[in-house]
Amino acid sequence: MAKSKKPTKEEIKELEAQIKRDQEKPVRENERRVRVGTDFRDAVKEMSKAPPMTNKDVAKWAKEQREETDNLEKDK
Repeated sequence: MAKSKKPTKEEIKELEAQIKRDQEKPVRENERRVRVGTDFRDAVKEMSKAPPMTNKDVAKWAKEQREETDNLEKDK
């Protein structure tokens, strides 16, 4: 759920730690990694400055990510 306020530095650090833990877990067959096209620190900074997203925006973004990943897998 998107918040209407910007995350604090403490919240950002907690999210970074959670992301690192999640990235260390093995990927299951039905899961896909999200590509952000930048390094980790820049991605976190960019996400922390982003405005809240609606559910419709999230669904559109997820669909675009899925299509991009599918296209990359087909090109292999």
